[in-house]
Amino acid sequence: MSHSANFISSRLPIGGVAAYSIRHGDDVIEADCLSKSLYPSSTQEMISRIVRGGRALLPCGAQPARYCWTYEGHRVYVAARPDGGCLALLVENNANAQLTSINETLQAFLEMPEL
Repeated sequence: MSHSANFISSRLPIGGVAAYSIRHGDDVIEADCLSKSLYPSSTQEMISRIVRGGRALLPCGAQPARYCWTYEGHRVYVAARPDGGCLALLVENNANAQLTSINETLQAFLEMPEL
């Protein structure tokens, strides 16, 4: 699980990213709430529920998967790996969100050789 240690920190800040979580199965490897307007514990619980729901609805099987849940004020982008690794980014729904950097980060996570 060594590759994930600096994965997010080397890419931050990314405009619009309010929180993130890197998981392997049900274990949280790294998570942080970057927004002062959100409660860290409830934000991570919400991300956990979205990831679990995504696994149930959209299992990635042998291929990586990417999906996005859209809410009024935020979007949750998820990159799920066949090895059980998952990156979730909670992004503010506004014009300042750096979607190119967000998409590059999700794709780079999927292409990492191992967590």
